[in-house]
Amino acid sequence: MRKSFISLALTTISLVFSICSCGSSQDQPQSYDGRTYDISLNQDRSVIATSKLENNYYSITISGSGSAISYTKKELVPWNPISKRVNKVTIENGISNIGDYYFYAINLDYIILPESVSQVEEHSFNASTIIYTYGSTLTSINRVYYYRATKPETPGNYFYMEDGEPHVYIYNTSSVLFIGNSFTFRQGTEQDPAVPRYFHNIASNLGIDTTVDFVVRSSYTLTKYANPNDELGAVVESKLTTKKYDYVILQEQSTTPINNYNTFLTAVIALKTRIDQTQTNCQTILYETWGSPAGIEGTSFKTVGEMELALRTAYENAAREASCSVNYIGKAYTYAFESLNFNIFSEDNRHQSNLGAYYSAACHVRSIFNVKVANCTDYCGLDETGCKTLLGAADYII
Repeated sequence: MRKSFISLALTTISLVFSICSCGSSQDQPQSYDGRTYDISLNQDRSVIATSKLENNYYSITISGSGSAISYTKKELVPWNPISKRVNKVTIENGISNIGDYYFYAINLDYIILPESVSQVEEHSFNASTIIYTYGSTLTSINRVYYYRATKPETPGNYFYMEDGEPHVYIYNTSSVLFIGNSFTFRQGTEQDPAVPRYFHNIASNLGIDTTVDFVVRSSYTLTKYANPNDELGAVVESKLTTKKYDYVILQEQSTTPINNYNTFLTAVIALKTRIDQTQTNCQTILYETWGSPAGIEGTSFKTVGEMELALRTAYENAAREASCSVNYIGKAYTYAFESLNFNIFSEDNRHQSNLGAYYSAACHVRSIFNVKVANCTDYCGLDETGCKTLLGAADYII
């Protein structure tokens, strides 16, 4: 999968933003290369969208000035047939609004809007997309952050830019709930899981206050957690109805997403629905797990990376269906194991080692708070050189 990226061209305030590349393996028509679409409100070509094919992926550029037309459903958007293969979007300064359903079918991690945009419709973006804006106050949507060059004196949804990336000003304590199994707690216990513990330590060292809660048990599936009549499903239900969380992280049993995708998807949707019913402004995040040397034994997967890519695709598809986001821990594991030759597995060649758990936690911090985890100096009693290598890897790959 081609690495997605973000770029900010200040001269024109033309903005390119990173997205989750959720491409399908199915062939798409090549005829969309070089197409232009009149999406102006008055159909006078004052606002034009252009699609371009580059290395088997499409880019969409919106240019011009004034108001853009809206659509009543995503299927009517002219570039919808190639939406799964769009990995780059540029919105030029001068556009006054983003039409309904424009990017609803594309899983954007976030988008930065130029200062000319003053209106975004309810379904302009997928519900999981974070919106950073230089422009007017957007009141019709949630999860909007407004640009400030320096930290405001009062709390609010604000961001600043550093090294071409947006970073949120963090005022209050963020509450995080981990729901998972041994890929979340190993190198700790079910009463003191390693990944949540390292997550808290890394975030705290970077100046981010967090309260971390968890429900974990070996081999547990999201189907069980989604069932309020199950022993731990009842615990999840109790936590959701009595506590408030900013982030809920869902980790499925290691092979269920590829061996029984429909069961996985049903559980994700059920948990996401319950989270939305009980929480306010809470982000549901899928914890993409990894391929492993032991995991590929007896399967058709030839490499750890092949298995992880299948898992990644399943997690991305579920995220798109359930309108949530993905923390790409498995992708980071593949990079460390195959590109850096760094063994992040325990002796069973399946679960995380201590450094692997630390790496997972660092990737979660990087994904959620978009901060440079390489600045962390708390190595939690582990090998400092190894931790520094993995912190840098988390910054690079996430």
